[in-house]
Amino acid sequence: MRRRGAPTLYELARGGMQVGTSPAQPPALLASAMRSIRVPLGFLWVIGVLVLLMLVVAYAFGHGRGKAAGFQEGVRQQLDDTMVRQTAGQVRDPLVSPPPPTADRPSEPVAAAATPLPAASTGDPRQKGLFYFVLVTDPSEAGGRALVEFCRAADLDAHLVFDNNGKSRKVIVLPALASSAARSSREGRDLEARIKAVGRRWQAKAKGNRNFDDTYLVQHR
Repeated sequence: MRRRGAPTLYELARGGMQVGTSPAQPPALLASAMRSIRVPLGFLWVIGVLVLLMLVVAYAFGHGRGKAAGFQEGVRQQLDDTMVRQTAGQVRDPLVSPPPPTADRPSEPVAAAATPLPAASTGDPRQKGLFYFVLVTDPSEAGGRALVEFCRAADLDAHLVFDNNGKSRKVIVLPALASSAARSSREGRDLEARIKAVGRRWQAKAKGNRNFDDTYLVQHR
């Protein structure tokens, strides 16, 4: 009995067909089709050049965007630094500069002015009955004149004068005060603060110099 799809023994013996062999011979057709598909070498070169060109364009685009982003970041950082410097310039440091004056606290004097006073005259500028701050007493003539020059360069009107006995010297500061109680007035406090500020600078100038924290008032008679 013949099976479906399989030749009988008679057909095999007559036609000389071999078992397991297909009459269509698919491998031969596949090989022929593969031989017919040929890609030109120039076409492959064109594809390679296009791919390389695309990579170059992509790299240039990415590099340009990165450079632009870096430039923008630099500009933003520079603007931030400028704003920080401007803000820092507006902040008042209580240890460096005095706070703004208020109704119960007058403004503090500046320790030194830009323009120094001229050299002191050799005459005695005091007036009888008025009170004067004394910086030092009985200095040498050279030491007293050096102190006067330093104070006047710091805009403190100092003078080297003789005491009432006409023998000992002392360094006094103008302006005069009308009374000893005027030391507590605004003008008196401002003048004394200037004296002590210059005294701290004088003390730092050379070893052995004293500050003027012990300055006192004396009446000229």
